[in-house]
Amino acid sequence: MVRSRVAEDGRQIKRGNKKKKRKVLKIFLFVLLFFIIILGAVGGKVYFDLKTAVTKAYVNPPTQMTSISLKKKAAFTTAILGISKIDGKDVLVSANLAATNPRLQQTTVINLSTSAILSDKQTLLTLYNYKGEAAVIKEMEKLLQVKINKFVGMNLDQMGELVQAIGGVSIQNANEFIAQGFKFPQGTVALNKAEEVAAYFTLLNAGDTKKAFARQQEVVMAVVSKLKSPRVLIRHYGQILTAFPKVFKTSFNFGNVKALALNYNGAIRIKKINVHSDKVEGQSEVTTISQANLDLAKIQFQESLK
Repeated sequence: MVRSRVAEDGRQIKRGNKKKKRKVLKIFLFVLLFFIIILGAVGGKVYFDLKTAVTKAYVNPPTQMTSISLKKKAAFTTAILGISKIDGKDVLVSANLAATNPRLQQTTVINLSTSAILSDKQTLLTLYNYKGEAAVIKEMEKLLQVKINKFVGMNLDQMGELVQAIGGVSIQNANEFIAQGFKFPQGTVALNKAEEVAAYFTLLNAGDTKKAFARQQEVVMAVVSKLKSPRVLIRHYGQILTAFPKVFKTSFNFGNVKALALNYNGAIRIKKINVHSDKVEGQSEVTTISQANLDLAKIQFQESLK
């Protein structure tokens, strides 16, 4: 029974999302680095704009988390969950856990497949569907046997706000289609406005799920590419700050961001930990993560906090 339900859910966000999940995390880290740069370089109105953006994005975490002192340069963990709507229903697309360690000068990232069956016979996807973000975070703590200190939620459906903020992106569209009054020809397509991106993400029909996620992935990758440019960050800083609370919600308050600027600016380098999953025999759409594979990743992740 569990596997049949997982198979149904898993079809929503199958293969091809691994790179996307990493790109989702990179977007947040690039924006965070941007915050650190402008906080350390300027004052006055920019400082006020940054404080406003972070304050608007601030939320209480979905569940109680272990407090940590960023002023004391302690290593800390952050749960980063990516959410998107499918047929009007919020779906957990990505679940990353990051360990930021100023001593090692790096942020170690582990991605847990949201559709893979875990050792307790459930998936993060179904857990989110029935119990929400809090249950997913608690499950991540249990699986990796660590305490989670901070939370970031990313609304992938609002990616258009960030696209518009950075002056638009160009992507390669695999198939021509029309959605919400916009025509998207095959080949190179320029997306400049938030409403264009929303139309580009439209689920065209019941069989379009994988293609819709591929389109979303293409846009995410294009945003990451532009955010690498200091010129883009400086030129569009105001628009990026305006878009930030529309795309992200986070338990990092402004005091935390200031502490990150002072104590963690060298820890943006990313190290990835991959968790291997296996196909379930006779069910091509279903994968599972063995306890042995999870234990290997868990040991590496725990070491990254020392």
